[in-house]
Amino acid sequence: MTARRPSEPGDPVPGREEAADMSTQSYPGHAWLAAAVPADARRFRVSDHALAHTLVNAGAELVEESPDVEIAPARQLRGDATVAIVNLDAPTPDVDSRLRRAAERLAGSLKVRVEAQAAKARVRRLGYPEISTLTWDMALPIDVDEVPADHSVGVAERLPRHAAVVARRSATGPTVLGAAIKEASDEIGSSVRFDAPSMREAVLVAVGDSGVLRIAVGPARRQLQRQVAALNELRATRATELDPSCISWPLASGRSGIADWAIEERLPGTRPEPALPPRVLADCLDFLAALNSSGPQDGPSRTPVDDAKLIADFYDGEATGTIMRLAERLAEELSDLRRGFAHGDFFRGNLLVDGGRLAGVVDWDAAGPGRLPVLDLLHLRHMGKYLPPDRDWGLTIVQGLLPWARDGGDELTRGFCRRLGIEPTEARLEALALAYWLERLAYQLSTYADRTERPVWVERNVDVVVRAVAARAA
Repeated sequence: MTARRPSEPGDPVPGREEAADMSTQSYPGHAWLAAAVPADARRFRVSDHALAHTLVNAGAELVEESPDVEIAPARQLRGDATVAIVNLDAPTPDVDSRLRRAAERLAGSLKVRVEAQAAKARVRRLGYPEISTLTWDMALPIDVDEVPADHSVGVAERLPRHAAVVARRSATGPTVLGAAIKEASDEIGSSVRFDAPSMREAVLVAVGDSGVLRIAVGPARRQLQRQVAALNELRATRATELDPSCISWPLASGRSGIADWAIEERLPGTRPEPALPPRVLADCLDFLAALNSSGPQDGPSRTPVDDAKLIADFYDGEATGTIMRLAERLAEELSDLRRGFAHGDFFRGNLLVDGGRLAGVVDWDAAGPGRLPVLDLLHLRHMGKYLPPDRDWGLTIVQGLLPWARDGGDELTRGFCRRLGIEPTEARLEALALAYWLERLAYQLSTYADRTERPVWVERNVDVVVRAVAARAA
């Protein structure tokens, strides 16, 4: 498979039709727009192709004259917009050495800081009196005026790899984030006090005292919509054994400026340690068994072939033939398994523990009915054992999960299979492990536009697995 060329600043920006064609994929890292852009901004002038795609998809108008907001490198700013923004990024190191990654992170953070100072000097010369700088990294808080910081600053936050210098001609109204907070509070009928929001791939997440607010600009709205739709269906078809108090049910949703938002219940508890205590692990098994029994009993089923077709929508190359042949074989081998509801991303990062028991399961945008059983447990085991970074989860499937499945798995997994009425043979566990890879790959490719632009990601999550499958078949 071949990776798609990354967009360059000089590329033509997409029109509305192109943005609609690409609407299923979002670019990670664009959620910062909600924390920087005024809620009433509609006209934008931008120089980055990917950012233009996000804004057009969000309903913004791209203009050359009289923009509300201009987003460009410091030297390209014209200074005729009400708000000028310089977005700065240091690329994530795609290297194996931990020492080298740390060195490149430090170098990238220093580069961003130096460029931010230069950008501030540039916007001052353009006559902007009000200047602020947002800094962040993935999964870490962004300090913004509308949501005061209330957390200790860790090492990673002292070395941010992303920044936005925001300059204003005069005091403006609330940002998209501020407007979303107010509208969400109005919708649920109570004022919610939020902590500083954090970046989660393409979505901005703010945790409040009585709710969790998710904000998406452009195509990332699909993640919010999928979560709300999945949970509404689960609410209607939930098995009686499934504890509803462990689920972050949706409370309200809406739109503020160029962003969509959704607020859900805040559940008690904290993230568990990587090695789940036996009692919590037992709770997880009970939860997954009850979840699998949920969902409509006569609805359509999702098969590995569906995943392979979705993968082919975003990839070209000879490997798509191998993937489709694998999917057809898996669909036949697993056709007798009873389908049920699945979470789709069940691992410790989406679990909450309180008092030594499972207290919550969050992030349901990959969930849905008609899914193969056991895949959620495979994801929990795989992520817990290997803690693979985003670029290496396919590699750890080849090196760890598939050999483990061919050896018959472990007693916990075999016991869970029998609990669901599945005979856990080596061949069946291997087939489920490969179906798990297909499902995760389809989700990643259909959700994030940058995956095909990262050659290392393609090699370690796609190509290495395809080669292993071909070698096994031979």
